[in-house]
Amino acid sequence: MTSTSRVIDGNALTAFGVGGPAASEPTATLQQRMGPAVTDHRGRIELSAYAVLVDTVGGGPFVVRTGPEFGVVQARLAFATTGDRVPAQGLLTATATLRDRHDMFGLTTVDVTGLADELYASVLVRNARTARTFDPELLARGRDASDTGAGERATVPDTMGTDTDLPPRIDPALTGRQIVDAIVGERLSSGPLAELLSLTAHAGADGPTVVCSPQSWMANPLGTMHGGVIAAITAQACSLAGQQHTAAGQNYTMIDFAVNFFRSPPVDAGELVVTTRTERVGRRLGSVSAVLAQADGTLLARATADLTFG
Repeated sequence: MTSTSRVIDGNALTAFGVGGPAASEPTATLQQRMGPAVTDHRGRIELSAYAVLVDTVGGGPFVVRTGPEFGVVQARLAFATTGDRVPAQGLLTATATLRDRHDMFGLTTVDVTGLADELYASVLVRNARTARTFDPELLARGRDASDTGAGERATVPDTMGTDTDLPPRIDPALTGRQIVDAIVGERLSSGPLAELLSLTAHAGADGPTVVCSPQSWMANPLGTMHGGVIAAITAQACSLAGQQHTAAGQNYTMIDFAVNFFRSPPVDAGELVVTTRTERVGRRLGSVSAVLAQADGTLLARATADLTFG
């Protein structure tokens, strides 16, 4: 799978079309416009498409409570979805509520809803204060992206892909393993989201291996890779690992996903590698895992995902 990186003028919020008012306490709200540019190889919206939205809003109330003089990162995100399909077009709203706060850690919940207030996911977010401080320039760029009014940033045409086509329909005669092999062999599209994230897929020992070539827009206000981007990368890898277990014509949905962040690398640190593994696959439910590391083996994140088949 060859990925052609898009040129993004901005940061992770502008890349994913995330906007909304400045964070408050104890709640914060951001929105994201769904579109073809964040669909996977099937033309579907998976939770990887709105991971940046959740990670960003999930830290908002804790940042306000902690104070701008301290850097804040997320230590863990745990998604529980309803399993309902998120429309390929439409506005998502993520509302974060600070549930608990200690000196170094906080606990936030995020509800992701649609235009009719239908719930798509509830996410538990573990906030962590860090000794690193925000880069003023990067922080200002982030504020520029989020203070434009709810939903306004979500209409950026270059990011949401009003000029982006959905991937071609996949032949229903193909099994999941054949689909993954075709993506690896560049006979099938990897999808717009993989292109946005600069991902390439390769054959692995137990599941597909996904390689990311970090881009400058992926940086957070601390100058390292945005946690939401890391979550999106690992979730996309888990999704591809789940795809390989589908029967011909069978679909799948990621219903639960959790990622633990161990270290966030600088975006100029070189390629990142996601190794996936199948933990268990039954007739209706499967579990996979993914490990994100730098090329030298430095562990960055570990993720697990549950998927339904049908």
